Amino acid sequence: MKKSIIILDDLEEQISFFRELITQSNHSFIDVNNESDLLDLVQLQDPDLILISSTITDLNCYLVCKKIKLLDKGKNIPIIIINRDDRYFNIEQNFDAGADDYINYPFIKREVIHRLNQQLLIKDLKDNLRETTNRLHKIIPHYQRLQEIVEKHHLTIQRNSHEGQLNLIPHRKYFEEMLQKEWLRASRQRTSFSDTEGTNISVILAKINDFQSYKKNHEKEIIDSCLRIITEDVKDTAKRAGDLVAEFDQDTFAVLLPSTDAMGAERVAQVIGEHIMALQIPHHFSSISEYITFSFGLATGIPTQAIHSSTLIDVAQDCLQRAIASRKANAIVMDQF
Repeated sequence: MKKSIIILDDLEEQISFFRELITQSNHSFIDVNNESDLLDLVQLQDPDLILISSTITDLNCYLVCKKIKLLDKGKNIPIIIINRDDRYFNIEQNFDAGADDYINYPFIKREVIHRLNQQLLIKDLKDNLRETTNRLHKIIPHYQRLQEIVEKHHLTIQRNSHEGQLNLIPHRKYFEEMLQKEWLRASRQRTSFSDTEGTNISVILAKINDFQSYKKNHEKEIIDSCLRIITEDVKDTAKRAGDLVAEFDQDTFAVLLPSTDAMGAERVAQVIGEHIMALQIPHHFSSISEYITFSFGLATGIPTQAIHSSTLIDVAQDCLQRAIASRKANAIVMDQF
């Protein structure tokens, strides 16, 4: 990976040596001959490494080093002092000022390259460690919150199980069979009795946003507990006789709403979204929200024997894909025919 290296020096011979060496290593090279320009570049460009000559005219290299380390953007940048003349170099002062290494003259190319690469490698390791630490500081409160939710709902689920009230939701095949039955029943009602009142059928597909990244970054026990909590919550939303909540895919729920128009289906989806947001199940690895959210695809149809019930699912899936593409929490896209 290409790195940015700055040298503070006023000796052209020395600058040329480092320029050639650094550019041959496919890194970018900038030379400056005064303190002010160097400090400005540190703030603007956030370089990966700084070289400072100990013999630069009218400048104390150790004082410059200290000033760089006092900057927010400079404190983590490695600094190497170039020692061309022992009269202007002191090892103790070198490290007391915050410098990370030094290079002695006459220069040996292999040694110089090694010292530069070592400091660049150390900086990469430190940067990665800081990034990981910062990420953990953000994640830990989320895990604590998730554990609280899991423990709370585990007690509720366990109690309900003892009472015989807890059942797994049906699978996709059963959902499709029940949709077909409701579709045929409503179409016969329309044909036999010319009764169109309440014959609309709606389907909601609710997909958990960024669930693959959730699975990738959590243990199976947490994933299963999270799904169980969400399942219980979605089931509680559709309670009318004839309503059905099923598993469409592992991260997608299907809700069958007989005798429900588009406005009614939209309201059910909104309630599901509100409930899931109220749970505040942490999802640090989602780019949409810090909590678990859904994308909703809604389809409402007027049953007729000329159209197969699977068309309703196809329309809902198309709407779901558009909702997912919006990258918004609890986005709803709906269509009807």
